[in-house]
Amino acid sequence: MQMDEPMKKKIWMYACVACIAIVLFFAFYKFSALKTFVQSIIGLISPFILGFGIAFLLNKPMMMIETKLLGNWNIKQVHKRTISAVSSIVLAIAAVSLFFYLLIPQLLGNITSLVDAFPGYLEDFQKFVDQIILENNLDLEEIQKFFGGEDLIHRLTQLVTEALPQMAKTIYSFMNMLLNLLLGIMSALYMMMDKEKLCRHVKISAYALLPKQAADYSMHIFQIASDVFNNFIIGKAIDSLIIGVLCYIGMTILQLPYELLLSVIVGITNMIPVFGPFIGAVPGVFILLIIHPTYAIYFALFILLLQQFDGNILGPLILGDKLGLPSLWILFAVCVGGGLFGVLGMFIGVPVFAVIYTLSKEFVAYRLKKKDITLQTFDET
Repeated sequence: MQMDEPMKKKIWMYACVACIAIVLFFAFYKFSALKTFVQSIIGLISPFILGFGIAFLLNKPMMMIETKLLGNWNIKQVHKRTISAVSSIVLAIAAVSLFFYLLIPQLLGNITSLVDAFPGYLEDFQKFVDQIILENNLDLEEIQKFFGGEDLIHRLTQLVTEALPQMAKTIYSFMNMLLNLLLGIMSALYMMMDKEKLCRHVKISAYALLPKQAADYSMHIFQIASDVFNNFIIGKAIDSLIIGVLCYIGMTILQLPYELLLSVIVGITNMIPVFGPFIGAVPGVFILLIIHPTYAIYFALFILLLQQFDGNILGPLILGDKLGLPSLWILFAVCVGGGLFGVLGMFIGVPVFAVIYTLSKEFVAYRLKKKDITLQTFDET
């Protein structure tokens, strides 16, 4: 039986579709095992993933140093690349170190002050609750049943006590993260110096393993992903930094306690789209509620106004429509990413889905063009 070229292409396409369907079926059927396997692999190569992220973020500063500052230097190109790569990493480390040098002492002061004053805050809060119960003739037994039949102060104290072992685990994770960071910086340096060689090897592998059309489309996907992630990460970082500074200024004006600690929490969690502002507000509301309920109300209202400003003015001004993703799909991406991979998934899910959304739009436009159908046709109907 002889097959012509179109028949071979169809058989190849159907075989690929069948293989992909089988892989997807087993991926969903054994999703928990697959997730554990992927997490273990990611844990092993995390320094290289971190190094790739650092190299990705420092690529533009490196190229600026290489072209603007070293462009007229009469030295070899390899030396220019080495100097620019090392300089960009040193400048990044210096900027981050200066930031933490100015921030950490005050942040530790806020945390130490909060830990020392927490028992007193609990006593004041207990007196406040008892006063409300007496003034409103509330049934104490019903309130205790509502909180699980235990004294409220006991539950709060137990919550803080249970948090101590978790803090020890966090410290261990932090030390492990420092080691991975050191290895990541080293791998980032090598990636930045050999950027062209690495990109060339990826292209050679893609064109060697895939048909030319599929390899061209793979390079197109990589370019879209690079643009989307670059715009999202840098834009969101700038947006969150501004929100953290505005939160600190606003809390200082309102004379709310622990303004630096809570502003850092708000700024960091603001990196998470949609739900980030609410996640960042919860610890602040809880802490201020223990100190004085009025503080908690002021803080909640201020955060609500601040996030409205961020969502309607600051965010669109910085990010614009660079993602090209409607609000509904941003919410969908955050929910799915968070459900699969937790907080990291909530952050990474948006740019990943933005890439998928862009490719889907291109595919739909391509199919409509092949059928000689324009978008105006749907507007007319």
